[in-house]
Amino acid sequence: MLEFSDAPYQFFEAKPSKPIIWLARTVNRHFVLPGKAHQIAEIKIEGALEELAQIRAEGCRLLFVINHPSHSDPQVITEVHRQLGIPSCFMAAYDVYLRSKGAAWTMQRLGNFSIDREGSDRKAMSAAIETLKNGAQALNIYPEGNVYLTNDRVTPFLDGTAFIAAKAQAALKETKLKIVPISLKFTHLTAPRQSVTDRMLQLGADSGYIFPEGSTTDPMGAVFGLGQHIVKGYLKEHGYADVLAHTEGSLYETLNGFADHLVDELEAALSLESNDAQSLVDRIRKIRSKIHQIRTDEKTETPPEIDGLADKAILAFRINGHLTPYLGEHPTIDRYDETVERIAEDFYSKAMPRTGPRRAYARFGEPIDVTNCLEAAGGKARDAVRSMTVAMEKAVQSGVEEINSRNDAPGAAVVEG
Repeated sequence: MLEFSDAPYQFFEAKPSKPIIWLARTVNRHFVLPGKAHQIAEIKIEGALEELAQIRAEGCRLLFVINHPSHSDPQVITEVHRQLGIPSCFMAAYDVYLRSKGAAWTMQRLGNFSIDREGSDRKAMSAAIETLKNGAQALNIYPEGNVYLTNDRVTPFLDGTAFIAAKAQAALKETKLKIVPISLKFTHLTAPRQSVTDRMLQLGADSGYIFPEGSTTDPMGAVFGLGQHIVKGYLKEHGYADVLAHTEGSLYETLNGFADHLVDELEAALSLESNDAQSLVDRIRKIRSKIHQIRTDEKTETPPEIDGLADKAILAFRINGHLTPYLGEHPTIDRYDETVERIAEDFYSKAMPRTGPRRAYARFGEPIDVTNCLEAAGGKARDAVRSMTVAMEKAVQSGVEEINSRNDAPGAAVVEG
């Protein structure tokens, strides 16, 4: 979900309990993963497993970096690490802990701790570095920072993870820290055509969209029509109804131009330096971070115009999700289901139930030696952080592509009319 968390920041420290960790892993394996919320029927673990075993035997500290394609990722990683005998913990957004006292208590006893992903969280950074120094648990981080529901395309990694790695390696001195990329891929074991169709029909009814006659035999056209209708609704809601009224170029070109213009406006209003060399998603992230800092600052009163800027930032993020022809470039059943899920989650502002049983792949990439990265950068931490971030992102994307090249599940098939 793309909404801001405006609750005052609160840090939740890890309070690991071995009995609770054991119990939670058991419940996750037998009840959570196969349940309606996730429907994980099988998990395949592959990749550089011998290399992983070797660095574990050498006593290296482990930092796992993982793509974040779905809301099932923590549950799958927990089970993968259970099978491999790896104790590990997660950094999780602090608003997750605020949902209930019970959830916060449990997550802390699992060894997890909170992070303010929209701001500069020194407490979370310190906790992450201390976790890696201690070595009792490996640390899991999702460098994308959010669930984007585009499993085949990794969203640009934030550099905070590499910064943690560099700082932790400096604190560890002679002990090696290895970054281990994990590529997650979810694929359907059935073709959930009817379930996805039902979801689209409900979306159409709730958003006021009337599907053209014959849409049931043209699933691609139905998705694109529904998506365009909902985007128009977002634009109209924010006073931009005329954006798509006269489009000389493609829909993507029109939306891209508008999103760029909107981001320029937001950067100017927030006195942020504009950098056209950065990706649109990175610029929006900085905007979100700035707004979040203003709205959660208890020392000063929030200016009234910030709410409007926050709404525009969410609009920019939503439009960004429609810019790349993700489904059209390779219309598999997996992408078809994922695209409809993304549109629905965005519209309803809540996670959607699964549409059918899935297989989860977890592919381990070659470990990245943090010491070597620092030495290659001449000891300059800033340069090392950038190079490590790029290496992590490429490794995870490469792993997803490797999985896709051999995926024999029904979800990999092309959608037919």
